[in-house]
Amino acid sequence: MQSPEDAYKLRIASDLSVNDGFVVFTITWIENGEYESSIYRFDGETLDRLTFGNHERMPLYHDGSLYYISYSKDRERLIKLEPLKEPREIYWNRSITKYQPSSKGVLAIVSDPFDPNDPLATERIKYRFDSRGFLRKKNKLVLIGEKTETLVEGDFDVTDVSSQGEKIIFSSTENDDDHELHDIYSLDADSKAISRITEGSGNVSAICLSPEGRVAYVGHRRGYIPWAVDKLMFPETDTAVEIGMNASSSVLSDLFVSDAQKLLYDSGKYYLIGQTGGSASIFSYDGTVERVTDLGLAVREFSVKSGKLAYVYTSPEKPSVIFFGKELDLNPEIKGATPHRLELEGKDAWLLLSDRKSPNVLSIHGGPHSAYGYAYSIEFNFLAQNGFNVIFGNPAGSGGYGEDFARECVGDWCGKDFNDQMSFMEKAKAKYSLEGPFAVTGGSYGGFMINAIITKTDIFRCAIPERSISNLMSMCGTSDIGFYFNPLELGVEDPWSSEGIERLMQLSPIYNVKKVRTPTMFVEGEEDYRCPIEQAEQMYTALRVMGVPSMLVRYQGDSHEHARRGKPKNMLDRLDRKLKWFKKYCV
Repeated sequence: MQSPEDAYKLRIASDLSVNDGFVVFTITWIENGEYESSIYRFDGETLDRLTFGNHERMPLYHDGSLYYISYSKDRERLIKLEPLKEPREIYWNRSITKYQPSSKGVLAIVSDPFDPNDPLATERIKYRFDSRGFLRKKNKLVLIGEKTETLVEGDFDVTDVSSQGEKIIFSSTENDDDHELHDIYSLDADSKAISRITEGSGNVSAICLSPEGRVAYVGHRRGYIPWAVDKLMFPETDTAVEIGMNASSSVLSDLFVSDAQKLLYDSGKYYLIGQTGGSASIFSYDGTVERVTDLGLAVREFSVKSGKLAYVYTSPEKPSVIFFGKELDLNPEIKGATPHRLELEGKDAWLLLSDRKSPNVLSIHGGPHSAYGYAYSIEFNFLAQNGFNVIFGNPAGSGGYGEDFARECVGDWCGKDFNDQMSFMEKAKAKYSLEGPFAVTGGSYGGFMINAIITKTDIFRCAIPERSISNLMSMCGTSDIGFYFNPLELGVEDPWSSEGIERLMQLSPIYNVKKVRTPTMFVEGEEDYRCPIEQAEQMYTALRVMGVPSMLVRYQGDSHEHARRGKPKNMLDRLDRKLKWFKKYCV
């Protein structure tokens, strides 16, 4: 047996930065119902703690000085610690999402303070965004020196910056902020002249300017196509390099610290994280693509300098391990369950086996173009520790298997992927002689799948859809991305035409809600702007009126990320409630 409190007793590493002979990084943990973090140093042998305020992150050494962010609820401060001196604040703002020392000073992407109680008047489609709330202030680029100078600002977000010598490049959403499309620009810090580098439209996840002045980025120029595969791109020569099956990682984890999107250049090579099936690996490119780290892991963060590479990985057994010459396991007392791999017609699936007589939970991932893989799962191990088998896999539409595979669910939500999920379950049942009953859970698109599945079959004793979708028509107007995401994914040209409305409604679980008999608990973040809580409200109300056992759980202050980085007390409550619901109907 494991308690929710024990499940979250983890230390997670992020923000790696290699210096000469050592690496500095952030360790994040949960204490007294809050997230805490401090900066540490590891030289391959010894781990040293460098800060003690429990609210520090993003360390970086430059010219012998340590920079880092010190944060509180309403502001973030950039701190500079010079040798033999006291730490001093050189800048503050409401948020600092990235900074980079340059020859002109410190370049930083920041956002200004605002009063959240002020009225909001907008003429933009994207006036709110999940985990950011109402977009009263956008991210801008500043140069911090003797005085702070704004370099790029507007009704759009600056998303990344890179510099070498006098040259600066940045990415932003200026050309199409509503659809979150990115371009790369060069900037003259003296004249403030800006010129666009990329052509067409597409996505930019990370940018890099080499010492020779060559521009590279991770992304694509496919417009707003959710299933498009990222590549390593060189816009000045119109070159695209395939990295694994995707030059980004969509491998999911609930380890309460986000993965890093990075592109670094060192000693003649570019370094980035790419995905192959359920593995996320570091790749290098110097004219030839080489996979640097092993398959069967999920690398979440890395840094490299003078040929010395440091990275953080997770595996099904280990939540967070740092490699820098030697491995440093931040949670040596924890060993997660090793999953049994199930393969069905080239599709990956796994089983965490508690006992063949135990009840079973089928978990369905979101996206729909995300993926399960070789990452530690807090929830899966919690369920396994409490006597449940867990089945999870990557059906048609999942990321990490190429664009054709990712496209297979487009226009066919809960079609081929539903058949794959049923096959994963039957394969596990037959191969391991599973005798217990089945329940189903999942979030986001997984929540949509569950809402749709319980209108198709009564084989599950109970269901727990999270941050779910029930009405694809109303989602077009209430989700931060629904106005373009739903039409693209579902093959609807105009969602507000009579034909579009009819198709979206017929594809919606709420359209067939009268067929539901499965006891269902809806789990939602109150401030979810991706799959708004009204989606669960529609389904929940219908089930209650119909007399189907159902419950609605609403977590105050939580976004679409409520299961990954929600308020700690809410995440503990969530695990406890899910376990009780499963036990009520399956044990």
